[in-house]
Amino acid sequence: MSEAETASSPGEDIPALPSTPSIVRRVAAIPYEGLLLLALVLIASFPIAGLHGLTLTGVAHIVFQAYLLLVTGLYFTWQWQKNGQTLPMKTWRFRVVAVDGKRLSWPRAILRFASTLIFFGPACAGVLLLFFPDRVSPLITMWAFFPLMATVLYARFDAQGQFLHDRLAGTRLDNVPPPQR
Repeated sequence: MSEAETASSPGEDIPALPSTPSIVRRVAAIPYEGLLLLALVLIASFPIAGLHGLTLTGVAHIVFQAYLLLVTGLYFTWQWQKNGQTLPMKTWRFRVVAVDGKRLSWPRAILRFASTLIFFGPACAGVLLLFFPDRVSPLITMWAFFPLMATVLYARFDAQGQFLHDRLAGTRLDNVPPPQR
């Protein structure tokens, strides 16, 4: 078929631009993403735990945490660049693309990861702080969730419903239609 034959004729439905997944769906995918991330970090920790035991201090501890950040960054950026979806995003049927609708480039995926760290990183630390209420002030723990709340609130008032880190990175989340049966 030629392009002229595949073009929409008058009266046919023209496919709309992909819609943005609801904030509830995106937030509901976060615990699933967290479970997979926990498994990834545990598996990535096995070689280090075997070489140095379970306790690291000083520079070794900082290098280990940088290594885990690198592993996490590679997981997300590779998945986003490869097909725009991590496993939870596939399950919840949404994907990340550049604002022009194209697949993410490596620099854009890295930028998205870095901007995501700004908003979701403190909340991850806040979750850990919840397990130690006698060591850390509840006020500090509350402030750890502020960037996450800010990006969710931003999405509520954004014209396309995108999170702030997606705006900063030049990306957007789109719904993925269910597979044809």
